[in-house]
Amino acid sequence: MSKEKCQLYLISPSKIEASDFCEELIPTLRVGNIACVQLRLKNSPEGLTRKTIEAILPITKDYGVPLILNDDPIMALETGCDGVHIGQEDTDYISARNIIGRDAIVGVTCLDSIDLAMRAADRGADYIAFGAFFP
Repeated sequence: MSKEKCQLYLISPSKIEASDFCEELIPTLRVGNIACVQLRLKNSPEGLTRKTIEAILPITKDYGVPLILNDDPIMALETGCDGVHIGQEDTDYISARNIIGRDAIVGVTCLDSIDLAMRAADRGADYIAFGAFFP
């Protein structure tokens, strides 16, 4: 029986300098076994988030690693991100899926709730996340 290799799900800090982040991201992606990179720029101005996506997306594409935007399915669609990650207080799953499309990745935070996880899975979430990464 062969086991699948464990992969890392990278989450950006909430505030980053795009050029510095890209410099650190490239060698990390070279190592491999990265499932995706989530850009999690909480409370960042929209223009800055878009510029950061413009800097990071070509790098993640070069390495075949999906770029997931936190919280904003509209911006994820408009900027060409591979998916969106939504929390319980963000856009609901059905709306996010309708916005970003069937081929995109939609992940859902389920806090510490099996019930929330089951509902997200039943609706078709591509992945679920438990806990609070940033308390």
